[in-house]
Amino acid sequence: MDWHTFLIITHIIGTVLGVGGATFAEVFYLKAIKDGAIDPTESSFLKTTYFILRLGIIILVLSGFGLLLLNRLEGATQYLYDPRLWAKLTLTLVIVVNAILLQIRLIPSWLGFSLSFTSWYAALVLGLWRGASAAGYVTIMLWYVVAVFVVAFILDRIKKWYSK
Repeated sequence: MDWHTFLIITHIIGTVLGVGGATFAEVFYLKAIKDGAIDPTESSFLKTTYFILRLGIIILVLSGFGLLLLNRLEGATQYLYDPRLWAKLTLTLVIVVNAILLQIRLIPSWLGFSLSFTSWYAALVLGLWRGASAAGYVTIMLWYVVAVFVVAFILDRIKKWYSK
């Protein structure tokens, strides 16, 4: 197996862990707060889920850096000008900064959760959607910002419906 294939597979694994972790973080959190308190078992599930999220972002960042370095060393610099790449780099930065802000409680949970959830899924979609480069960086990021607030609204509605 060559380095490119190894890094792609590793990158996909990081993305899968992140998207799955973000999904289960929302599901477990909604279930945990339904009765108004998070018991020790629920807390344990949430801690495990957050560990998987952290593992996913570490794998994603390391493999992404490896891919950037490999492309640079192989002279495939055309990828460095791809708007999808810059959008994915921005989303990765948002995921990392958001996780830190959530950890030290400097961001409201409704915004932090919707940023995390939307960012992971947006990174997944951008990784798969080859035609997204035609849209341009600004257009991609505008759609992302709209998606964050749509997801925040939907998560709020689900939380209100579920806690009845």
